[in-house]
Amino acid sequence: MSEKIAVVTGANGGLGSYICDFIAKNGVGLVLVDRDANKSRSFASILNGKYPGIVKGSFAVDLASHKDIRRTTVEILASFPRIDYLFNNAGVLTETLQFSGHQNELHFEVNTLAPLQLIDQLRPALRATNGAMVVNTSAGISLGAKTLDWDELLKPTTFKKLYGPYVNSKEALNVLTAALAREMRGEGISLRAADPGPNQTGLTKGKGTPFWMRLFYSFLPTADKGAKKIFDAGFSQKYGSETGVFITGGKVKPLPEALTNPAFQDEFLAKCRLRATIGV
Repeated sequence: MSEKIAVVTGANGGLGSYICDFIAKNGVGLVLVDRDANKSRSFASILNGKYPGIVKGSFAVDLASHKDIRRTTVEILASFPRIDYLFNNAGVLTETLQFSGHQNELHFEVNTLAPLQLIDQLRPALRATNGAMVVNTSAGISLGAKTLDWDELLKPTTFKKLYGPYVNSKEALNVLTAALAREMRGEGISLRAADPGPNQTGLTKGKGTPFWMRLFYSFLPTADKGAKKIFDAGFSQKYGSETGVFITGGKVKPLPEALTNPAFQDEFLAKCRLRATIGV
């Protein structure tokens, strides 16, 4: 398999559909990963109509289920032994406090643990390309989380729309990006977390966003603007060989000081990996 391959989660609608379009324009084959199989097939038909043969595969997965993620990655590896790009773009933003079937807070489950599982389980195919890039869709407001409390991540004692568990889950993803980048540097795999900024998407229009923010929805940039930022994090040459970094506003920004300690990051990664094995 000589053609480059990009796996994109949350491929249907929102940022994902535009990310896929940008990738397709660059002639990179697409593997679509989303929860709704029917919508994935419909979207694949649209993309193949614009870029004949660009979609190489489509997979349905429940990112809140460890067993379903394992099933999906096994299927992907069977068809794609080499993966050049992995865009962990799927995410949730809920109106109320919710938990997965594994009893993890849902933002932490889907926005943090799911990307980790996909990276770890697709690692053989990423390693096989010797130059793979992983882009984790984060959020600029994640920098508001100056520390991370493990117990609060798993089972928050309070809930606040957007600025509570969601922010913490994205900051946790930033920490994992940094820890994994150090671990995988010798394997030729680079990782970056990127902020798309606020955009007109289903998440920002949904009830998980505070009401006062939804009033300004029509003034937000369209989804293609945010998608381009995520795409650039993986494809643009402006970031050189940077790995393990957080990108916002087109620039690399440091994480809060308390979260930059390598020992803390490695311990956090180990805890997340253990938590992600439940039910597999």
